[in-house]
Amino acid sequence: MKNTESIFEQRDLCRRRDQEFLALYHPTLDAFLAKGMSESKARRAAVQFTIANGHPHYHVNYERAYRCVCHLLSEAEKKGNGAQTFRSNANQGIAESRLRRQMWYEITSRVQQLIAQGMSIPRAIDHVLDHCRASRFFISPVTALTKICPQARPRALRC
Repeated sequence: MKNTESIFEQRDLCRRRDQEFLALYHPTLDAFLAKGMSESKARRAAVQFTIANGHPHYHVNYERAYRCVCHLLSEAEKKGNGAQTFRSNANQGIAESRLRRQMWYEITSRVQQLIAQGMSIPRAIDHVLDHCRASRFFISPVTALTKICPQARPRALRC
């Protein structure tokens, strides 16, 4: 039953991420179209702008965040100098995608700041997930065009 619940939770998190993305994407697209850009160029530009300038919530569940952050904190402690190391480990639930790794490093960095202020790891993770915004959308333009804005796919992927 736990596995089914996590699948539904993941779908819900993706749906919320997509809604946040589209809430910024549509007005941005309208602005580019109003400037006289062709539809395909406007869609690509709106996706790029939205990815780079959006400040969404972190759409990850607490359990996965706890595993990944603890793994990265442990790795940083082993290194002693806080250098970023990321060994792909399926047991830790850490992604291999460059963008997802960037997201985990960002979350871990925010958690470390809160720990330095005296907050426990679980409370710091909870605070970051509930109250902090990401520096960008951690998705690729192709993902945005094909999964979040599928109506843009046939035209926007042509150069």
